[in-house]
Amino acid sequence: MKIRYRYWACQLGGWGLFTYLWNNIRAGDGFAFRTDVFGDKDFYSAFAIGVFATHLLYLYLRKQQIQRYRLGAVFMKVWAAVCLTALLIVSLMTGITILEEGGWTAFFSSLDKSMNTQDMKGLGNSFVLGMIYVALWFIWQLVVWGWVIIYFSLLQGRFRRIELENETRLKQAELDNLKTKLNPHFLFNALSSIRSLIGENPARAQQAVGELAEVLRSAMLSGQQQLIPFGKELEVVQHYLAIEKIRFEERLKVHYTTDPSIHTQTMPPMLLQTLVENAIKHGISRLAAGGEINITAAREGTMFVLRVENTGQLADTVSGTGFGIEGTVKRLALLYGDKAFFTIHNTAQHTVCATVKLPAA
Repeated sequence: MKIRYRYWACQLGGWGLFTYLWNNIRAGDGFAFRTDVFGDKDFYSAFAIGVFATHLLYLYLRKQQIQRYRLGAVFMKVWAAVCLTALLIVSLMTGITILEEGGWTAFFSSLDKSMNTQDMKGLGNSFVLGMIYVALWFIWQLVVWGWVIIYFSLLQGRFRRIELENETRLKQAELDNLKTKLNPHFLFNALSSIRSLIGENPARAQQAVGELAEVLRSAMLSGQQQLIPFGKELEVVQHYLAIEKIRFEERLKVHYTTDPSIHTQTMPPMLLQTLVENAIKHGISRLAAGGEINITAAREGTMFVLRVENTGQLADTVSGTGFGIEGTVKRLALLYGDKAFFTIHNTAQHTVCATVKLPAA
């Protein structure tokens, strides 16, 4: 249902129910069901006045965009608008009553008859009318306040849903942006490895092209998903490291310690790839003798724990070309909130250990 139709359905239905109950209570029938109410002109006049006055209030609130704020923040503006709306309702109802009675003279004559005590008659018509007017004004303020509270409650719920949808879209856009940054970085490293082989070992370079094709295919497919199985991510990394092995030769040693039973555990695509790239860029490539990379994946309690440990020492500032580590932290925060953890530190064995902990599936 469109918002406009929903508004009018609530407006007409709400005022219809209210004026029905109002007429019943005023007639002394409480909440009893009466069909003759619908033949009473007072029912329709009160209904029309209520719809008209609160619709003017709605137009004012929408024009001022007050509905975008919490009620407490704009209380004075809303209170003034409520007072004016209640004043309009009472004035219109009084005017209609006077017209129905046949003018002011007939109205005051009817008022005299309704005052049963001598004390009330001694007060004078004007004073009594003023008291009635003020009393009705306060009563209708309460009614209009009820309308405003319902209106704000519905709008706050709607705006909250819109905010959540926008946050979801923003997170998706940020994730897509992170992926587009990851893929070129990975591709540059892979192509650099192959280029270094073309003149030295064309046959091995040709083999590396096939491995790169597998990596690109996997990366392209994983880029369409927020999460992929760890087993598929591991295959991508194995292809990448096979290419890097060509460049580093004996200077690069890789060890895998994983349990096949956790290969179905889901994780963000290119996450392990990023950690391995940083291990090579900031660790192995800076050592003349090269070093080792140990990739470990295991379930520890309720967490899936992934570790990439490489020979070397962590510099005071590690940015991974300004993106690798920072991007990993952002992706985990976007996907898991505070349920995922990332740490990177130097160990006593002169290695750097990057650890990712995700909720186990």
